[in-house]
Amino acid sequence: NSRELSVKRGEIIFEEGSVASDLYFIMDGTIRVHKQMKQNKEVTVFLRKAEDAFGEIGIFSSEFYSCSAVALTEASLLYISKSDMETLMAQNGRLALQITKWLAESLEASKAKLRDYLVFGSEGAVASIFIRLSNMYGKETARGIEITEPVVVQDVAKYVGITRETASRVISKWKDQGLIENEAKKFLICDIEYFRSLLMCDLCGVRNCTL
Repeated sequence: NSRELSVKRGEIIFEEGSVASDLYFIMDGTIRVHKQMKQNKEVTVFLRKAEDAFGEIGIFSSEFYSCSAVALTEASLLYISKSDMETLMAQNGRLALQITKWLAESLEASKAKLRDYLVFGSEGAVASIFIRLSNMYGKETARGIEITEPVVVQDVAKYVGITRETASRVISKWKDQGLIENEAKKFLICDIEYFRSLLMCDLCGVRNCTL
């Protein structure tokens, strides 16, 4: 019942407020799911990659998508209609169980991000992003954890819905304290334990701690 779809970098797959018609599965590529907070201000809800899915915020909760989705890279997708997905889940209890688990994990990850911002403020929110980046792209070195993917301050700001100036101020403070270093969009986390302690990661039960 699924159909294939190829999208180019920057292509919008669906927009917030549009009719929630399909659930998407990623075969290859990276998709950014984001929400408009106010004019010219967005917050990244998720980054989804190969072997993951998106569109559930809408398909299983409303008639409309509550977020937008855009391709950060060229991507190959499979998509299935809302009605076909509901039929499959009604017929296949094991599939329904796996979907339920996936939705629960997504909810827990969203709650963790919200907690980091509400409890620890903008500094905690940015620290949360660096921990998640280290989980996704971190490489252990003698000097600390190198983030192998390029990171720009504007993207960090979008992940947590703060201004670029606020994110830049936090990052500059950490650089002055020797907690992080960066050069040409590449960051090195010199003291990951500082960030884990700041966010009390040892008390967090979220396993899928990624963007």
